[in-house]
Amino acid sequence: MIYAGGCSMVMGQELVDNDPLNMENKATAFPAKFDAYNDAWSGSSNGCIINRLYDYAENNKVSIAIIGWTHWERINAFEEGQHRLDRLGQWSIKVGVSKERNDIYSKYFLNEDMLKLKYKMQIESTYHWLVANRITPIFFQSLDYIDVNVPMLFGDSWRTQYKKETQDNNLSEHGHPTQQSHDWLAKKIQERLIVLELYG
Repeated sequence: MIYAGGCSMVMGQELVDNDPLNMENKATAFPAKFDAYNDAWSGSSNGCIINRLYDYAENNKVSIAIIGWTHWERINAFEEGQHRLDRLGQWSIKVGVSKERNDIYSKYFLNEDMLKLKYKMQIESTYHWLVANRITPIFFQSLDYIDVNVPMLFGDSWRTQYKKETQDNNLSEHGHPTQQSHDWLAKKIQERLIVLELYG
């Protein structure tokens, strides 16, 4: 089974509408092109992405894990009454959402160097955990690109790489990838899957 995880970018937000809870957005997102289980959730931090991946892989037979890593500044949070909790009850704090959240973020988490180091460690340790569990990782960075010491599908963020290769500057109204961008990424991943099938 192929597993796909990430934030709203992988989920396919804005392919149908901009409702972060509308799972119909997943219907034509790139994971649907190869019948992958799309476990992406809008607004996720990398910690949320990892927790969902580990939970799913521990309870299901996964052979390939495709992960679109989100922005390094997002952090896990747990808040009663929050309406956007994912299937594990997680939620993420993002800079700029509200003054109250920004105050919490600034007080406890706003150390850019440490957050970037944590991001790098999350990606690298997840890669090695997957390999140790005989799950093939296919990783890319959806929003910003930071150098890591594990293979990436391409050497830039999804948006930037897509723009470089296609000269297409169009994004959905709220900045998510268009259907054309999802189709482009599906083709890239399909090429990687063919190589894996041929050469292991």
